[in-house]
Amino acid sequence: MSRERNSSPETDEGTTIERTSPEAVFELLADDTRVEILRRLGETPDATVSFSDLHERVGTVDSGHFNYHLKKLQGSLVRKTDDGYELTHAGRQIIGAIHAGTYTADATVEPVSTGVECPTCETDLVAEYTDETARIYCECGDPVEYFFPPGGLAGFDREGLPAAFYRWNYLAFQRTLAGFCPLCAGRMDGELVLDGDAPRMTSLAGDSPADTAHFEFECRRCGNTRRPLATSPAMVHPAVGGFLADHGIDVRTDPIWGIRERLDDPRVELLSEEPPRIEVQFSLDEDGIVAVIEDEGSVERVDRTSAAGSNGTVDGRESDG
Repeated sequence: MSRERNSSPETDEGTTIERTSPEAVFELLADDTRVEILRRLGETPDATVSFSDLHERVGTVDSGHFNYHLKKLQGSLVRKTDDGYELTHAGRQIIGAIHAGTYTADATVEPVSTGVECPTCETDLVAEYTDETARIYCECGDPVEYFFPPGGLAGFDREGLPAAFYRWNYLAFQRTLAGFCPLCAGRMDGELVLDGDAPRMTSLAGDSPADTAHFEFECRRCGNTRRPLATSPAMVHPAVGGFLADHGIDVRTDPIWGIRERLDDPRVELLSEEPPRIEVQFSLDEDGIVAVIEDEGSVERVDRTSAAGSNGTVDGRESDG
């Protein structure tokens, strides 16, 4: 299989990437024997397999035919070592995608209640799934949509699916904040956008010239975008997570719609327009925590307050309470 060596704008000088054309890689998967070789290597992903053992697993009678297809996979999807053969990272991803149903499954889940009422219209928040997308909605607004791999549905009963949708989205958003695209692992950049009077965005307090705000994250490589609320980077910050944990809430596993049922509505104040910076305050049981978020989505500092009136900066630099 032909490869080309090049340096692209997304890499620094001195970094070389060998690229195989997408057409050539996907052509490899057009043969049943090659897919079966990947499947059988995927049975023991952490171990190498000898030629004879792999041939026996695949069950191809003609050794020459088997060897021909195995050589075709070497380099991009299969690695040959002194002890035998193993999947490359790309090969593991192909097997993972097969198990996840990314290319093979078409699933639908009829609406199921989240067990939480919308505070505005007082109707049940429900979750449904179609076209690889989980949707959380009520009667008064547009749905919040998450990608969710169809292969993940089999691991949960219907009642557990809404929480599973949230946990998957939480992990994907953590990768986004870390600067990685959940789809292609490209560089993800964030920007705080002041919306004016836009629906379903975070409302800003006071006499702000922009009534609402949200974040836009976009991948430099594939163009994948995410559009979370302006409060989202603060909500997943470790210090805010600790504040919520002190009140019996685990932001990693407790769905956001249940958390918001317990929290007071967050107060969001615009600190500056150029560059845009906001302050987010969460309150619960007379305790509070305030986070300052920069224009690219990073949390500059977090200050915690309590009913007793103590304050402390908990951004890793100083704290007195």
